[in-house]
Amino acid sequence: MKNPSKSFKPPLLLVWFFAFILMGFQFSSVAPANYEPILMTRLDMESSVKLREPRSIENPGKIWIYGDIILLIEQYKGIHVIDNSDPANSNTIAFIQVDGCTDMAMKGNILYANNAVDMIGIKPNQNFDDFTVVARNRNMLPIIASPEPSGDWYFYEKLPANTVIVRWVPYQN
Repeated sequence: MKNPSKSFKPPLLLVWFFAFILMGFQFSSVAPANYEPILMTRLDMESSVKLREPRSIENPGKIWIYGDIILLIEQYKGIHVIDNSDPANSNTIAFIQVDGCTDMAMKGNILYANNAVDMIGIKPNQNFDDFTVVARNRNMLPIIASPEPSGDWYFYEKLPANTVIVRWVPYQN
């Protein structure tokens, strides 16, 4: 007869089975709760590159100096155009709306910037109070990544056709 004082030991296979089930909960298909993507249709994104009135700087990014003009990125929203001909009294003269913009460079008289996944060339006039989009290379850049390291795959798999992620914002319950 067996000794009842010995504790029950489940078979090793059963322990592995339950551990595998519990690990599966880490990889569920539930959307990340901290951030959500802001989407635009491709047509809306391309047509939204416009010259706007100056606005306050909220989330600055890269800066570029072009003569007396300072170009300052507003992360994921566009580019501030600042007249710096009098450094003691610099003046924001315009805002170029470029959704998904995080980087820019100026070569010659062309301003290059990312418009989410596209690279565009913008030719401003001499006073930077008007411009023309002279080039667009579609889908040249990767999709804008989520601030959450594990959040990308869920939204990329469910991204509607003909839409682009232009930024991520904190999720609002």
